[in-house]
Amino acid sequence: MIAHLTGVVRRAGPDFVVVDVGGVGYMVSVAASTRQQLPPPGGKIELHIHTHVREDQLALYGFASAEELDMFEMLIQVDGVGPKVGLNILGASSLEVLKRAIVSEDAGPIRRASGVGQRTAAKVIIELKPRLDAVAELEAVPRAAAIAGDGVVPKAVESALRNL
Repeated sequence: MIAHLTGVVRRAGPDFVVVDVGGVGYMVSVAASTRQQLPPPGGKIELHIHTHVREDQLALYGFASAEELDMFEMLIQVDGVGPKVGLNILGASSLEVLKRAIVSEDAGPIRRASGVGQRTAAKVIIELKPRLDAVAELEAVPRAAAIAGDGVVPKAVESALRNL
């Protein structure tokens, strides 16, 4: 599986980039937000990659940050959300706006994405809200422990929250 690419931009389109890595060109689909951060052809690029394998296709999806990749992988686990719709959702608003919308159960930013209706937006919120809440709790535990002075998070607590 390809998880990361560092290379030179050979060409780019509205929703893809071709990255030359050691003489091999990889066509990588990207969200609009990632596309805006791409350098011009000839510029160096580093992308976090999701390799999507189906029986008739091998596709690469690239992201500027690991956080975007994590959100994309959560999105495509939602029933009815494939890689293209996942990219559309990520490209419709910033990552922070998307997270806030899911946690606050606001379907507006999700519905702005092409190919997303009311039902799909509701599924995204229902399935991802508990995960994002668990991640927020996990991030709060080390801060609370640091405030308490010990700075150590029990491994069992961390493992349980991550498995949520």
